[in-house]
Amino acid sequence: DTKNRWIKLSKLVPWDEIEPIYRKHFDNSKQTVIKSCRLIMGLILGQMLMKLSDVDIVDYFHENPYFQYFCGETTFIPKLDKRVIHPSLLSKRRHRLGEKYAKAFENEIIKALKKEGLVKGKKLILDATVFPADITYPNDVKLLNTVRDYLCKTILIVKNSIDPTRKIRTYRKVARRCYLNFQKTKRKSSQFIRRTRKSMIQYVDRNIQQLDGLLAELQIKMNQNVPLFKQWHYDHILEQIAVSKTILEQQIHMATTRGRSVANRIVSFHRPEIRPVVRGKEGTSVEFGPKAHIALVDGYAILDDCQFEPFNEGIRLVDSLESHRVRFDRNPELILADQLYANRYNRQHLNELSISHSFKRTGRPPNESPTEKQKHQRTFRKRQGQRNHVEATIGHLKNDFNLDKVTWSVPGGAIMQIHFGLIASNLHKASLAMT
Repeated sequence: DTKNRWIKLSKLVPWDEIEPIYRKHFDNSKQTVIKSCRLIMGLILGQMLMKLSDVDIVDYFHENPYFQYFCGETTFIPKLDKRVIHPSLLSKRRHRLGEKYAKAFENEIIKALKKEGLVKGKKLILDATVFPADITYPNDVKLLNTVRDYLCKTILIVKNSIDPTRKIRTYRKVARRCYLNFQKTKRKSSQFIRRTRKSMIQYVDRNIQQLDGLLAELQIKMNQNVPLFKQWHYDHILEQIAVSKTILEQQIHMATTRGRSVANRIVSFHRPEIRPVVRGKEGTSVEFGPKAHIALVDGYAILDDCQFEPFNEGIRLVDSLESHRVRFDRNPELILADQLYANRYNRQHLNELSISHSFKRTGRPPNESPTEKQKHQRTFRKRQGQRNHVEATIGHLKNDFNLDKVTWSVPGGAIMQIHFGLIASNLHKASLAMT
């Protein structure tokens, strides 16, 4: 069935161009034993298109012969045979490849779409959005309790490795009761919140001091070549303690100053890179996740920039123009964006390049006839309506291409997931355009 979607998608992906880029991330001694690029990338793209987990996409691989063809298999492989790939390998490959590979993959897809004549680069639409991270909605007491729970468990592990008979008073049961009492209280007064937060700060401070003392003892024994802990485990604990101390400092600062904000505020203990992004939208005034700057070219979405720190997308127009010029060897004839981009510098830059835009006119109204004025108003409304296509595309990405929650937790995994979500969306659109 040549009209099957997986058959059509397999013809769009430039597998031969991507394979050398993939193999650069592995030693020469591993080249003959690693899984092929087509298998790994096929599973990841299928994951984004089907909105499935690592385990579910491997199961789907064994159920669908068309999807197996998309992943590079020439014969059907039933699940009863030796498993082709373990689901955990997908996470390991994401960790190894990183976001640079995802960006290179996206560039190769754009080149393939240009070759097919689907993307020409005449019109550029810009907008920014936040892709929400898969974290619980943060509050101060819950965050401190998460830190305290990790510290207590780690204290027990380190203490048992040094001396199982030693007694350490962590107050974990008392602190747990304090936290549950807070969570079960429906109407929390400001005084009750401050009192509970103060108690949790004291518990966390005590546990950090206890764990620091145990790690100092552990380091002495490790220097004496006593095999109590593996080095990677010890380093991981040190990283988590550093995050714990930062959270404690921030919470003490807010508690003592009666403030609600602090610089580089951490809202998730296990995902410390995530920052609150104030958006000012109805219903979601603050979002938690990476903020992405999206360029929409002929209906195909491209990731221009992505950061966890909040940024003003209005000053990114010149950078987006430069990226567009690199991708398509030309400037766009028209740029559509909201009024946040309509600053004086951007207007001057577009005028110098003779690029049309959708911004409102500035200064005194020109001396125009009523017909010319109505014509300009119609053009402005038409361009604003065309700009709204990027809003629909962003909603489509979040609803249909596994970007409603950013779940990849490996270093750089969030940006990788956004890249692959956009790639899957572009391939899906291209396959429909070629029917």
